[in-house]
Amino acid sequence: MINKSGSINYNYIGLQALYERLGNDHPMKALIHSKVMSVKAGINGEAIIEGIFNKYAFPFEYNIMFDLNLSADGKFQIDALFISRHYILMLESKNIIGELSFEREPFCLRRKLESGHVDIFESPEVQLERNLNMLHRWLENRGIQIPLVGAIVLSSTKSEIIKPPENACIMYPSSIPNFIWNQSRKAAFLSTNQLEELSKSILKAHKDYYPYPMCKAWGIDSNDLIKGVRCKVCNKIGMRRVIRTWKCPHCLNQHKDAHILAIKEWFMLVGEEMTNSDCRSFLKIEKSQTATRLLQSMKLKTIGEGKGAKYKMSRKMLNGHKIIYPVIKNSMRS
Repeated sequence: MINKSGSINYNYIGLQALYERLGNDHPMKALIHSKVMSVKAGINGEAIIEGIFNKYAFPFEYNIMFDLNLSADGKFQIDALFISRHYILMLESKNIIGELSFEREPFCLRRKLESGHVDIFESPEVQLERNLNMLHRWLENRGIQIPLVGAIVLSSTKSEIIKPPENACIMYPSSIPNFIWNQSRKAAFLSTNQLEELSKSILKAHKDYYPYPMCKAWGIDSNDLIKGVRCKVCNKIGMRRVIRTWKCPHCLNQHKDAHILAIKEWFMLVGEEMTNSDCRSFLKIEKSQTATRLLQSMKLKTIGEGKGAKYKMSRKMLNGHKIIYPVIKNSMRS
């Protein structure tokens, strides 16, 4: 039974917004693009694993959770967690194509593409071991003892393993069901009630990962961002305020609520509190009264009054933010 599907990936949304707001000549543009593609690949990989569990079922009690963020002497993230009465299986998803070598001195993942280009990544073997240790401590703190099993899942069949990890099982998604079947179920460490209580405890302990504001997280000066209101039709920034609406000078589309996305982007990228001056600067409008009217229309939390008023956006409002950006291609747009 799937108790928790993958969450909205706020890091992915924030990275897209950051990428779109950086000029092509910005020194961090290429790095942000690379990170967008990496996070996107991870999301796709986790979706493939979730699809396997939607397709297969097992005739014993279990729960499945995806994209968990827990804390035990530090924060750790779990791609997929299979909880049974007999053992807990942690799956570390990797969507990396090319020839893969799991090196040990030092620990790293070496990837070679057909072009001959070589990349070095943090070792998934080390990531898995670290997360298993932290999950063990998390369970131990709650008086729970149960065998922990871990495996690395390569979601792309375009991955060719040249040198496998020495201390971790590695597989493609199609092998997950057989791997589960082959685990011992001779001893039960949890009762049915304990299984359900543990699952509820994990869900309660999970905290969505909020990386905002992105500029602070990435060490980028917010003054480097491209300012203005984005057109929902052509995606270009630079809509102009005209008689209670916004008009795009590029495609001539008009939208009265186009500022809402820009203000949300400001909170994702720049800071937790917005002033009237911040709003005017980011939306590129001149009148203070216009900025006040736009901010108040969004029903943001207001701190203070008059010219010193500051506005805060709740996480609930950011939670409702959908991915509206065009698909970012593997190569950077010019």
